[in-house]
Amino acid sequence: MPEKDPNQLPQHKPGLEVVEEEVARASGAALPPTFAAFAHRNYRLYWFGNLTSLVGTWMQSIATGWLVLQLTNSPFFVGLNSTLAWLPAWIVSLPAGAMADRFDKRRLMIWTQSVLALLALVLAVLYWTKVLTIYHVLVLSCLSGFAATLNAPIAQSLIPDLVERKNVLNAVALNSAMFNSARIIGPSIAGVLIGTIGPGGCFGINSASFLAIIGALWLIRLPPPGPHGAEESVGQRILAGLRFVRGHKDIRTLVIMMAVFSSFGIVYLPLMPVFARDVFAAGARGYGLMMTCIGIGAVIGGLTLATVSKTRHKGRILVCGTLSLGVLIIAFSFVRDFRLALPVIVLIGFCQTSIASLTNTLVQTLAPDHIRGRALSVYMLAFNGMFPVGSFVGGAIAQRFGAPAATIVGGCAVLVSLAAVSVLAPSVRKL
Repeated sequence: MPEKDPNQLPQHKPGLEVVEEEVARASGAALPPTFAAFAHRNYRLYWFGNLTSLVGTWMQSIATGWLVLQLTNSPFFVGLNSTLAWLPAWIVSLPAGAMADRFDKRRLMIWTQSVLALLALVLAVLYWTKVLTIYHVLVLSCLSGFAATLNAPIAQSLIPDLVERKNVLNAVALNSAMFNSARIIGPSIAGVLIGTIGPGGCFGINSASFLAIIGALWLIRLPPPGPHGAEESVGQRILAGLRFVRGHKDIRTLVIMMAVFSSFGIVYLPLMPVFARDVFAAGARGYGLMMTCIGIGAVIGGLTLATVSKTRHKGRILVCGTLSLGVLIIAFSFVRDFRLALPVIVLIGFCQTSIASLTNTLVQTLAPDHIRGRALSVYMLAFNGMFPVGSFVGGAIAQRFGAPAATIVGGCAVLVSLAAVSVLAPSVRKL
């Protein structure tokens, strides 16, 4: 019988919950290592509910990118829309981490998911009534960014509460596989529906899809949150989190690496509509297929990482993945054949997910329970906060010199930063 994590469900539970947990543990014994986290009922509910919701989110993301390009015919506006969607990370990431360590994470997520559903519905109604302009899209992208950014560290810090500690990396990796499975399914559906029911239909489907994760969160059973130092103000809690990250060398290095990765390592992502239309002449279906290929690579990466989740060489895998990503992004910049671009994109998705999942897991496991939410909020600030910077710079470079030039700059920046980390913080390889 595995040792019980004190952070899981309390010792004295109603008989039904005891039976459910024992059944989950018994079924978990038959599960392959890749899917170990599915032995936990709470995690299964969360995973499948989130998968459904994220399919809708990716449908809306694809439809929005294509709609912005149609409305403006400008790569700059494509980058600007992505920038506004991620810019709120600078404002709410750190307070969200403090809230995750203080309040009921499950209830907080129900609120954030409900707001996202409402905003998607507003976008759909504006489109259907034929009054939608680029400015409506930009404003709603920014508002959705606030809700999504508030949700991110809360959702990430909830995962260790759904599984045993030994299964945290497995759960995070399966989460990445879930996210990127949605990236496969959502764009594939959106690529077809954009030409049939239009972007508005994608927005409406996304709004309805949030009911799945909201319902799952209502069904999840967790112990009531314990005391978390209510006498501290939000500002004090944020400062405590920042001091912790600054004083922890390994977490500090991981956060810096993630900031560079988010700024330059995924600069290609908001420019995919431009590559699809202007570089490969592949249209909306080609755009959806390219995003699907990213998802295929990412799912393979997530499942691979879940399979080797107990490895002691996480740092080495992180370094190798970052090196490979930089090289692949530069290679993608020179490809002009659509058929050749697709396998390169699959490999990029594989590396991207491996890097993000490993970094997330290392921060989760290195940070103590009482400050995990705030440590993750700093990580999410680096990830979400720097992405709009990269999107804005990438869009500006693409407007002036073309999308391939922007991705060349991104790939080179990743390689230069990795070289600096290897010299200044070699301990990362030993994590």
